[in-house]
Amino acid sequence: MLDIKKLSISYGKHKALDDITFHIDKGEVVGLLGPSGSGKTTFMNTVAGLIPYNHGEVLIDGLNPNEKTKGYVSLLTENNAIPKWMSVEDIRSFYIDMYDDFNENKFDSILQDINIDIPYSEKIKNLSRGMTQLLRLSLSIAREAKLYLFDEPLGGMDTLVREQVIDTIINNIDDNSTIIIATHLIQEVEKLLDKVIFIKKGQMLGIHDCEDLRFQKSQSIEKTFKEVMK
Repeated sequence: MLDIKKLSISYGKHKALDDITFHIDKGEVVGLLGPSGSGKTTFMNTVAGLIPYNHGEVLIDGLNPNEKTKGYVSLLTENNAIPKWMSVEDIRSFYIDMYDDFNENKFDSILQDINIDIPYSEKIKNLSRGMTQLLRLSLSIAREAKLYLFDEPLGGMDTLVREQVIDTIINNIDDNSTIIIATHLIQEVEKLLDKVIFIKKGQMLGIHDCEDLRFQKSQSIEKTFKEVMK
């Protein structure tokens, strides 16, 4: 589904990504784990087709990132903020017009599942940061995408809300869709993951099957992550 081959991105002398290579199959849920500044957001934006790369190859179902692949990649980052002058209904209508795969009924259902009890006439500027993040996540999940890219999807949420969000992801994304979650909240997402990729300073430190890693290390993914990042 996703093939990354010797991917490198440089800004002057700084290497944001350095010779990244891995493969992800259809239907896998993968954690992209690394500290701040490790290249996670750069990687997500590159796969989504928003950032050009200097060297290597990115293939989504055999295609380089282009207008076609943008049509079935759902990206959630801090950069795709909702204009504050919009209402909930405005942004819902925008997604209906913008994305052929946007399922408005699923969107409505997700808002109910995560207890967002606000009128659709409410302006984004009146919502809390956490509520706005939940709304953005709901919009992303409501697309019937082949590939979901979630960059820190649990930021700004308390523990109980995070658990609701994890359950919402599990219940509303098709098993054949591929998910990459970039996060530092490893404990919360660990139960979702099939594989983990460790990344530090733009370099990939390994890709591992979660069950194999737990068996080999006899410990949680979070504890292994802390050891790898020392």
